[in-house]
Amino acid sequence: MNDEEMVKAYSDMIYGVAMRYVRNRTDADDVYSDVFYRYFRRERKFDSEEHRKAWLLRVTVNASKEFLMNRGYSEELSDDMFGDEPISASWDTSMEDVIAVREALRQLDGDYREIIELYYFNGLSTSEISAMLQKPVNTVKSQMLRGREKLKVLLSAS
Repeated sequence: MNDEEMVKAYSDMIYGVAMRYVRNRTDADDVYSDVFYRYFRRERKFDSEEHRKAWLLRVTVNASKEFLMNRGYSEELSDDMFGDEPISASWDTSMEDVIAVREALRQLDGDYREIIELYYFNGLSTSEISAMLQKPVNTVKSQMLRGREKLKVLLSAS
């Protein structure tokens, strides 16, 4: 895959992950540029396309967190990782349901919330999340299961 094809293939993914963390387009643009800067300045030897994708995801998460730390944000400020995106556009749900889900997600512990958002809103597989967060696949699966259970309890209480 040449550089142009690589950028086209992974741009949306990188930008989407950056938006989930920094929550606005200007900052996501900065993170996006930083990720590709890091990619193009390194000697690029990947075992497979899956390895390249995992590297890009990991660098995007790290660059997003570094960006927030450099701006003086705490991790707690990233509770609403949806920004102003209309997440209900592809769902057959009411706005009240979307608001309830967002509120319930904010109440989840950071690990559960992050995994659920990456899986459901970024469309990443458990193996991709595992590589990105540097956690065993079984840990990701169990945290997703526990997170869903906690989310269900929070939603039923509202």
